Amino acid sequence: MAYDSNRYLSAAGNILSELSVFFLASQLLAAVAFASGIFAFWQQQRSAMLKFWFISALLNASHFALLGQYEAALFVGLTAIRFLVAAIQPRRHWMLLFMAGATFILLASYSSPLNLLPYAAAMLGTYGSFQTRLGRVRLCMAMGASCWIIHNILVGSPVAVLMELAFLLSNLVGFIRARRLAANLAGGNQAG
Repeated sequence: MAYDSNRYLSAAGNILSELSVFFLASQLLAAVAFASGIFAFWQQQRSAMLKFWFISALLNASHFALLGQYEAALFVGLTAIRFLVAAIQPRRHWMLLFMAGATFILLASYSSPLNLLPYAAAMLGTYGSFQTRLGRVRLCMAMGASCWIIHNILVGSPVAVLMELAFLLSNLVGFIRARRLAANLAGGNQAG
């Protein structure tokens, strides 16, 4: 009997070791995705920025796959393709195609209410990506990041939570700066 329990303990230890390797690898991928996303913000050209976001999303999708969150991986993979298409051919008609793709992923892979968070984030991000008014873009991206934060907390990915929090805060700082600039310009026009 002692032999059997040792065998089971050894097998359990191997499984836990393998799981921790997958978890650590997923967090490493999320960290590199985070760095790529931050680097995207530094780009001066829209196309270069979108290409770095493509890399970030691709790494983030891989991170979710390692965590066993395959539905989230599919949604982020679709987002990666959206970034690449927008970098090469930014046409508004693509918005409907990407929204249909996100809806197809939800219908084909739905396994729990948790899947609704990546779906909502994908729909909000897609809608926001194709808007011309910066305020709408920022609002959609902020709501999408909020969905991802909740999702990432629920699936237990701390690096992904930090990444989305940083993107949300960066978006908020950009929104505040834009509002101050607009107020200063309006105040300057009234004074003159």
